Amino acid sequence: MFDTIIRNVRVIKDDAWHFVDLGIIDEIFAEISPNITGNSKNEVDGDSAYCLPGSVDLHVHFNEPGRTHWEGFTTGSAAASAAGLSYLAEMPLNSIPSTTSVDALKTKLAAINNKSYVDFGLWGGIVPGNINDIESLAKAGVVGFKAFMAPSGNADFVNSDRLTLREAMYRIAQTGLRLALHAEDPIVLDRASERLKRTVSAFDWDASRPVEAEISATKVAIELSLETGCPITIVHVSSAEVLSVIQNAKRQGVDIICETCPHYLLLSRVDADNIGADAKCAPPLRSKARMRALEEAVFDNLIDTIGSDHSPSPPDMKEDQSFFDAWGGIAGIQHGYPLLLSRYGMNILPRVKTIQKLCCESPAKVINLKSKGTLDLNKDADFTLIKESDSTSVIEGSSLLTRHQRSAYIGAKIKIKLAATWLRGNLVSSNGKLLENSPHGKFIPYSN
Repeated sequence: MFDTIIRNVRVIKDDAWHFVDLGIIDEIFAEISPNITGNSKNEVDGDSAYCLPGSVDLHVHFNEPGRTHWEGFTTGSAAASAAGLSYLAEMPLNSIPSTTSVDALKTKLAAINNKSYVDFGLWGGIVPGNINDIESLAKAGVVGFKAFMAPSGNADFVNSDRLTLREAMYRIAQTGLRLALHAEDPIVLDRASERLKRTVSAFDWDASRPVEAEISATKVAIELSLETGCPITIVHVSSAEVLSVIQNAKRQGVDIICETCPHYLLLSRVDADNIGADAKCAPPLRSKARMRALEEAVFDNLIDTIGSDHSPSPPDMKEDQSFFDAWGGIAGIQHGYPLLLSRYGMNILPRVKTIQKLCCESPAKVINLKSKGTLDLNKDADFTLIKESDSTSVIEGSSLLTRHQRSAYIGAKIKIKLAATWLRGNLVSSNGKLLENSPHGKFIPYSN
């Protein structure tokens, strides 16, 4: 007896879409095949929808506890579910306290208990002075560690100098976990910003944080990884020029991977200039030429994962101030992934497969999350049903489930509809609306 059977959905197999049924028992896939026989407590017509695994986002900022007026787990995870996510990993900064000790981790877990609509993990933070917390945080189940090589914009989470990073990386290497790095060189940033300190546009913001800062910091990170043996991730890569440095390091045997974000593939600095501070982020949105080159790199398999870097703030931190003074972060968790799927079309299978890999399968592998990321037997029954629309719709602020109905994607056109998101065999959201009355997402500690 199945708990649920989802009939008549399309999944990717052998480089083609195939119609199958999904049989679910005890929250996992018990059978995936055409025309499942047998009884079930609940049967659902999938209506020929495209079915993709629940996506896995390793880069979100929900800011709880301490700054729930920025976001919070309840609203952030609701928006994540509407976007087809089944799992997210929250970064250690922008909450109070930052997750840089086991006590802070316990405080966070207590604060967010029973608040998430999707399953989740937590990153530990690296700051000057918390080196001795690394081993205990690893034992407590963090998925990895995060450090900033340039100022984070948050006085509670100080960036790490080279000596701090070296010592931390020796310790992290012993845990088997990975260090995720915000890789911008503060010296390059200072020099560029000094020349532009009285300017205010998105183009000036781009010039103040040049690609050279990413390249320089990435080279330092690679040197330290070679020395210490610590696996590293360069997060939110904004330009394909950084990738040549990373690919060269991979050829040298460095355990390095890289992430980019939907906004670097969907928006340019021209869009940022039109949208305003809701499109401010660091590294900045780049030129259209760089955006196209990064997109080509994605489909040349030079990017390892895609994460939203959802980083919201209260509206007053985006309004009534210059582009330079506004909070730097894009609130994009609800629409980044769907917009990527819409951009390439569900029928362009090679591109859909790449997006599925970078947003589902590969992130799960990065943190050894064996229960998620693919549609396979004995894995969590996490999946999204997607319908292509005959007409294009426009994203409106009123559709956002985040705490603040602001996003760089408001006004964007989208051609698909996320008809349903299922988490461990339970229907959580449908057509952008939350269906569950109470969250049942769970904390999944890292496991070897």
